[in-house]
Amino acid sequence: MAETAQTVVIGGGIIGLACAFYLRAQGRSVRIIHAAEINESTSCGNAGGVATAEVIPLSGPGTLLRAPKWVLDPLGPLTINPAHLPRLLPWLWQFVRAGSPAKRRYLAMAMADLLATAHDDHATVLKTTGMSHLMEKKGTLFVYKSEKGMRADRPAWDLRGDCGVEFEALDRSGLLSFEPALGPLAARGYRVENWAHYRDPAELVIGLATDLKSRGVKFQQASVDRVNVVGGTATGVTLRTGSVIKAEQVVVATGAWSARLAAQLGHRVYLESERGYNTTLPDPGVDIRSFVTFSEDFFVMTPMRMGLRIGGAVEFAGLDRPANYSRCKALLKLAKTYLPALNTKGGSEWMGHRPSTPDTVPVISASEKYNNVYFAFGHGHLGLTGSMTTGRLIAELVAGKTPSTDLGPFRIDRFNR
Repeated sequence: MAETAQTVVIGGGIIGLACAFYLRAQGRSVRIIHAAEINESTSCGNAGGVATAEVIPLSGPGTLLRAPKWVLDPLGPLTINPAHLPRLLPWLWQFVRAGSPAKRRYLAMAMADLLATAHDDHATVLKTTGMSHLMEKKGTLFVYKSEKGMRADRPAWDLRGDCGVEFEALDRSGLLSFEPALGPLAARGYRVENWAHYRDPAELVIGLATDLKSRGVKFQQASVDRVNVVGGTATGVTLRTGSVIKAEQVVVATGAWSARLAAQLGHRVYLESERGYNTTLPDPGVDIRSFVTFSEDFFVMTPMRMGLRIGGAVEFAGLDRPANYSRCKALLKLAKTYLPALNTKGGSEWMGHRPSTPDTVPVISASEKYNNVYFAFGHGHLGLTGSMTTGRLIAELVAGKTPSTDLGPFRIDRFNR
């Protein structure tokens, strides 16, 4: 006999958990189906930032002009596996199309609107689950090593300002007043106060899953083969084992793996894994107090409970190829140029799949083809940042409410219009 759940959420990362949290708060019975162990999700190993200032799309003339140099630089922020390039080309074409000034402005405004309540939404979940202690609200620095680099980024900062992001320009003494450990390469930068980070993203993910179980949410580790439909309605899902779970609503939140189920339901999406890397140093030998972005070298560092996490880079190599941990070592070399006293010994290396759309905007959407299917994926570098807001908005859609944020820019069919 088929099992039954009122709402099935496919995906056990931070987005799926957030959707389940808000759906359960509506009184719905929820079952989360997750292929990997909860503690193995990408959300557990990320940089931990609640990065509400990061509203600028990645595409644009500057990115396209610098990309060849980045690919050729062993310490550069971008790597493309040659064997994956043919599959990547349609995504890259959409990436180019999203880079016009008018489109970038439209997308930045949409992201600013989406993330306007991110801190409040995180606070709601943390308070309810008793995990407020995990969040640090210490702002952030964006560090530059040259006046030229800072000037080149000024249009992006002006656009951030137009989107309502408040920031302050700092000289070297200003940087050191916040982060005294920065070496002489850190010449100037910007300070953003409206920024937070988690002391341990894995503890957040595991703690949220534990709390949801205590509230009656059921978890099932399994792979979904397909979403079952009759006419314009989903009736549930079939697992790879052949088991069937009936459902009144289905939410697809499987991160970088979401495109397969979306395509099965007739929705073409452009989705790639931006494979990101980091190393967590248990004894870094330097005191970094807050989340820091090194803007010209495209990496970040976050002080966490278990040490200093140094991460970044984008690698396009698909979902199945082994991790290329030379990227972690490259990031540590870059970090040493800014922090000469950094102790890089004993680090724990990690790779995760960021689910990325070519316009840098997530999919938060009801299906146009099925009246009870919803999509929540494609947040790229901002999965943790936008997770709780996305969960709340999906719950509003499922409840038949008018969403509190205009979700037009986040529709799943936007690339087909």
